[in-house]
Amino acid sequence: SALTLLLTFSSLLGKIWLMLIILLRMAVVVLAGYPLYQDEQERFVCNTLQPGCSNVCYDLFSPVSHFRFWLIQTVSILLPYAAFSIYVLHKVAMYIVRMHCSVHGCKGNKGLSSPKDLKELCRSAVVDRLDCGADNLSVLNFSGAYTVHLFFRTLLEAAFAAAQYFLFGFFVPERFSCYHSPCTSTVDCYISRPTEKSI
Repeated sequence: SALTLLLTFSSLLGKIWLMLIILLRMAVVVLAGYPLYQDEQERFVCNTLQPGCSNVCYDLFSPVSHFRFWLIQTVSILLPYAAFSIYVLHKVAMYIVRMHCSVHGCKGNKGLSSPKDLKELCRSAVVDRLDCGADNLSVLNFSGAYTVHLFFRTLLEAAFAAAQYFLFGFFVPERFSCYHSPCTSTVDCYISRPTEKSI
């Protein structure tokens, strides 16, 4: 029917949109973030010759590498989607097995001993289901699991945005003042390309 076609098409658009978001995020992190931050510590120049002072000031300025932080964020955001996908695959596989058992009956000697048996089971289950007619077709509902997965993804995004704010802020300053041992006085350090990094 038209509704089934619309739902299939919209879920296909949703999958394409999700893949585009993931690819765009990875492209921004790898193609823009890595070249911008790969020489960050070398270009972090402090107006002191005190040994170790520049390293301590850089550690205070950036407790975690921005680039590594964004990689961890991207991978973490993918985990709820991966868990949801595994859950859906498991439920669909169990549904196919139950459907086959209800049509043919499950016997002890009809175990799934190899991938070939599973492939035959899926093929016969689909054929049998088509033979049953449109009135008996049932659709598995994953809206609850999808909502939970979406909630966790949103929660992770918010947590990483808060962590980004508390670790680095949202703007990169041109100058960072630092006074910490082994620095003997307040030291001014200068960050490379602060405007580009803020953008």
